[in-house]
Amino acid sequence: MKKEYFVQYSGQSIINSVDFPKDAFASISIGMTDITNDLIISLVHKMFGLPVFFVLNSMIFGYEKETLISNNIPFYEFSSDGAVIKVDSKEKLLLISKLAEELVNNGLSVFIFHGKDLSEQDLIPPKHWVDKPLVFKNLDVNKLETFLDIEEVGITIFTRSSLFDSPEKIPTYIPSDYFLNINSSDI
Repeated sequence: MKKEYFVQYSGQSIINSVDFPKDAFASISIGMTDITNDLIISLVHKMFGLPVFFVLNSMIFGYEKETLISNNIPFYEFSSDGAVIKVDSKEKLLLISKLAEELVNNGLSVFIFHGKDLSEQDLIPPKHWVDKPLVFKNLDVNKLETFLDIEEVGITIFTRSSLFDSPEKIPTYIPSDYFLNINSSDI
């Protein structure tokens, strides 16, 4: 059975939750449950390609860091349990997507950044992700094309790209095992 999702323009509170220039980025919300690593992999491949950067604010189970080290995946550690990981291969994407899926399904957010000339140090999040708006002090937003905030209840896309800057364009990027609820969408 297909999983249902809806796509809408983000509400003002979501738009204001991140300190980006409001006129430069479109903000689209995708409501869905059952965020899987296959969904994350599909979105990355269809929307961006590689490289992308994953920001894990918390690796709460402890084994995530061990997994990165044992698989020789370099990461930038910005707190005792937070990491920024440059994903530039299919193998890394598969492994990091699995970690992201577990974190998201346990109530944490995971960020994915795509842009030009980004570095791990650019993407250090604030110490407290609950503080709004989120401010990435080191990030030159002119380098950023798209930012995904993946949560247990869906995904928010902040983008400059004309390829996915409206709800009508998003279904192209969602895998076919998800079903679009047109009645709940801004389409």
